[in-house]
Amino acid sequence: MSIFEHIDKRMVIGFVIVFVALAGGFFYWLSGDSGSAGTGAITVLPLSPLDATLGRDLLLALATLKSTKLDTSIFTDPVFLSLKDFGVDISAQPVGRRNPFATFDAGSLPRTPSKQGIPGQTIKTPPPTTTVTPPAPKTPASEPGGFDIN
Repeated sequence: MSIFEHIDKRMVIGFVIVFVALAGGFFYWLSGDSGSAGTGAITVLPLSPLDATLGRDLLLALATLKSTKLDTSIFTDPVFLSLKDFGVDISAQPVGRRNPFATFDAGSLPRTPSKQGIPGQTIKTPPPTTTVTPPAPKTPASEPGGFDIN
């Protein structure tokens, strides 16, 4: 009793031929001639005079920036030290909905901070909105070639 009795020999031969062809194509692709132009995956372009000029200008600008020295004595000057910060602290704002495009339901409403402890302040809820349908567009006037603008 053999394990291979129920396997069709033509299918096995076909699979072997396909495997050998794929393996041969893979090795041919890996061992491609890298010396010829146009067959490799990487193509080397010749250096143009414009590239050399732009590169030189960039290196000159970089050298100029590196040679720049900043005078930091201004930070110890009494006039600078006498300056005061008049900035305004920004208080925390309530966080909005996670998805602003989601439909309104109880779980998607924003959480408002608690106003307890502030006397005389009440939270007003906005009135429900009503949907207003726009009027139908006007049809062309009875005059030929014109529209009623009124």
